[in-house]
Amino acid sequence: MNKRYLYLALAAILGLFIGGKWNIPLAAWIVPIFIIRFFRDSDKAGRNFLLLWVVSAIPTIISWQGATFMSKIHPLAEVGFFLLTTPLGLLPYVIDRIYYRRFGNVAWLTLIFPIANTAMDFFSASGSPFGTFGAMAYSQRDFLPAMQIVSVTGLWGVTFVMSWFASLVNHFWDKKPAPLSWTFAGALALILSLSLGRTLLPAQPTHTAQIAGFSLPAGKLIEVMTQFSAGNEAVISDLHADELNQIRTLADEGANIVVLQEGAGMGSSEQVEKLIADASALAKEKNIYIVLPVFDLGKQPAENKVHIIDPNGEIVLTHVKYGGNDFEGSLKGDGILQTIDTPYGKLSAVICWDADFPNAVKQAGEQNVDLLFVPSNDWREVKDIHAGMATFRAVENGMSIFRQTGEGVSMVTNAYGKIINRVDMFEENASGFTGIQNVQTPIGSLNTLYPSVGDGVGNVMLLGLVGLLIGLWVTRKK
Repeated sequence: MNKRYLYLALAAILGLFIGGKWNIPLAAWIVPIFIIRFFRDSDKAGRNFLLLWVVSAIPTIISWQGATFMSKIHPLAEVGFFLLTTPLGLLPYVIDRIYYRRFGNVAWLTLIFPIANTAMDFFSASGSPFGTFGAMAYSQRDFLPAMQIVSVTGLWGVTFVMSWFASLVNHFWDKKPAPLSWTFAGALALILSLSLGRTLLPAQPTHTAQIAGFSLPAGKLIEVMTQFSAGNEAVISDLHADELNQIRTLADEGANIVVLQEGAGMGSSEQVEKLIADASALAKEKNIYIVLPVFDLGKQPAENKVHIIDPNGEIVLTHVKYGGNDFEGSLKGDGILQTIDTPYGKLSAVICWDADFPNAVKQAGEQNVDLLFVPSNDWREVKDIHAGMATFRAVENGMSIFRQTGEGVSMVTNAYGKIINRVDMFEENASGFTGIQNVQTPIGSLNTLYPSVGDGVGNVMLLGLVGLLIGLWVTRKK
């Protein structure tokens, strides 16, 4: 077998484990090595690009099947989406190949692929209504040393480092390294060493609190909404009574703060107002904070909010969801994060899809938030992907995250992205409320550079890509 096709086959197999339902962080470091190797050496670029298109798209379609909102429109819509967007992700390989063919395997050319790949990754995520879904950095979920890079550069620094690694491996594979080659390799090793060191010497949290959370049983949210739409409003009242009893139980077990999943407080305007009043009375009675998400179906458009109620029974924070509103048909929030100072540190809250927009969540880092609540609601195919994405917001902004999720993974993570607690409701056999967490949660903020840097790295890479395209035009006769 031609070695090039062996490289392509290995890339296709490992491509099943990059960022999707099955994730092996190392796979995302290896696959670009083989694709660069395959495409640089190909004589028939057009034919081999089409082959690469198919070989890249198929693993993505398989490993992400049902995980995007496109699948809710139609399964074929998701397939079409991946087929159409795959070529964009392959353009950096085209640019790398052309420069390689024109200038050979010199050390400075190892920067071509990482600049182009990071720029395309940033471009694909910027302005997308899906947020940063599919960004290359998310393939490193649970691999803490790589995740620490986002505390400085955001997601785009991880893409650059991984892409540079692939380019450097190919450079060393082909040619006796020059002094500049070793300098680049040393710089990459230093970045990874500093990232590793950050996980080995973590700062201790400033506060701790006993925080509990719970989610509705699988399918309960849709079941209740269906009955409510059919005119059975009593089903909502019964649900709210059960939720209040569960809050009381968790408070009696020692919880300082109780968190519910996204949409737990759904209902008509009158029902939502009654739930808030009852929850406020309960918070005062039990001397606890309650993080109460509500979904007011009586408003046009519906309002998806989260309230934080303090031990005095007062609503001290209200946040309106700003992510994914076009898809769920709810009121779009202003994207401004609210905070509240408490004995447990500075708290804030966003809702589910909001956490997929790092450029908005960086407000938490700017305001030194200690703990971010993320009440959410997912579905089976996206549960691990979406939960993993949220952990990056913790590292970027140096804060703990408490994510309480219906139809998915609930978890607590510290400011380094380390998972303190994880509950997958699909692995439970509970007959009542699911996803129950009752965790002594570390709370405290760390200073990180990302809130100041923001998308700076991504924008610099876009400028770099423009420069590379100009370079291709200027050297077109070479």
